[in-house]
Amino acid sequence: DEITMVLTAALPLALKPDAKTAAVIGIGTGLTTHTLLQSFALESVETVEIEAAMAEAARGFVPRNGAAFADPRGAILIDDAKTYFSTRNRHYDILISEPSNPWVSGVSSLFTREFYRRIRGHLNPGGILVQWFQLYEIDASLLASVMRALGEAFPHYVVFAPSDYDVLIIASGSPIALPAKASVFEQPALAKELWKVHVLAAGDLDARYLGDRATLEPMFASYGMPANSDYYPVLD
Repeated sequence: DEITMVLTAALPLALKPDAKTAAVIGIGTGLTTHTLLQSFALESVETVEIEAAMAEAARGFVPRNGAAFADPRGAILIDDAKTYFSTRNRHYDILISEPSNPWVSGVSSLFTREFYRRIRGHLNPGGILVQWFQLYEIDASLLASVMRALGEAFPHYVVFAPSDYDVLIIASGSPIALPAKASVFEQPALAKELWKVHVLAAGDLDARYLGDRATLEPMFASYGMPANSDYYPVLD
């Protein structure tokens, strides 16, 4: 998952280089937060993690993820993501949803139409949502259900494949400017993180592009799946 964790941070920075604020749902190993903080254009990165033990366990990966714990622009907050965003009314340029695998109990509620509608309200104008979705131990019809739910909240999305086993969905209320900008490679610390996972130039980002809504939605629609919803939890 190392390349996916790095690209979950680097891709939105390459698509929205003017971003100033970011939030991450789920700390995981802390590598996504660490990679975001390699961009000195970002003024703040908030990481919301529901389980305190996960945040503590992530310290075991230091120094690989050191900025997640040492950079003063970053904050790790122990809270449920839905509660945190709804009670603080915070807004971001980049919002990354990096929860556990969708089949883990309780996690599927972070892939519903209600969640996506709610989370869109916490993006600044032109802000982007990044959704990591694992393709293993799941089938295409369930992905189609999630994509329909996301598409009801976001009129624009593009999909990248960081590996053979995952997709990164980038969604926004505004058109997403493609291709990904090479400027991420002009920031030495960020370029170093990308080089560690053998992403050496903008062409390596382009090679992972799968398509946009116009090209992919007909395929998702062909499965005839309803949108994943809190009230009709197909994914769960």
